[in-house]
Amino acid sequence: MPRILLHIGAHKTATSYMQKKLALNVDLLARRGFHYDPLETFRKGFTLLLNEETTRENDYVKLLNGKAKSMSLLISEENIMGVPGDLPREHKYYIRARQRLARTAELFHTATPEIFLSLREYAGFAVSMYSEYIRHQKYLPFAEYRAIFEASNFSWLSVIDDIYAAVPGAKLTLWDFADFRNFEKQVFQSMLGFDPDIFENPVGPVRESFSEVAIRAIEVLSGALKHDEVKKLVNPIARNLPKGDQYPAFDPMDAEAKASLKARYKADLAAIAAKYPAVTFIGNRP
Repeated sequence: MPRILLHIGAHKTATSYMQKKLALNVDLLARRGFHYDPLETFRKGFTLLLNEETTRENDYVKLLNGKAKSMSLLISEENIMGVPGDLPREHKYYIRARQRLARTAELFHTATPEIFLSLREYAGFAVSMYSEYIRHQKYLPFAEYRAIFEASNFSWLSVIDDIYAAVPGAKLTLWDFADFRNFEKQVFQSMLGFDPDIFENPVGPVRESFSEVAIRAIEVLSGALKHDEVKKLVNPIARNLPKGDQYPAFDPMDAEAKASLKARYKADLAAIAAKYPAVTFIGNRP
């Protein structure tokens, strides 16, 4: 029976890598009974609908629903839950995740989607989301961003609550981003039901991460140039000042803050496991 599979992120948990890997193997997936559209195609045809108040089907959604009658529909789109700009603008990550997920399920005529989500410890997640935010939006000092993050009291347990409130019949599979490289095969196998060793693998970095000096360069340029001018320079700066031995990674959290957030993350994972025993954890279960 065809399945509806939603890989909804989270952001900064190897989603770009997974999407690139799936895109490289579209023909193989089709032969195995899965329809997958690369992110750019799906985002253009579907994700913008989540910003509207209507649940109308456009031609692209009708096409996908037609495919879903005979093939499993595999979707990988972290923006289904929201975007990195949610925190600075609305003071909460994924503030409309419940509505957006419910709308997604309605548009694909399913009450029982299989949802896949990677979680990440809070310090690393906040720093990476900040980096993603300034990649696209006007520069904001990390100290200001961190203050908003801390005030939001962000919790993965609340995200899971929203998922089940939106789609009570969902089958949810989780894994820790820190474990992804060790359990990548199990993640894909859980999604697809076959050994992913037959996949072609992406080559090279999918997206550059920021070094400390790259962030400082962006900060300086933001004080001298217009936002549109800085935005054009962000990716070249990241490529030419990559994190590594020469340029240490952007790491603005002190050890005490990291330890506190790590403890909170561990407690929240245990709370998720206790509250939702039907959730599948890939890798090291809390």
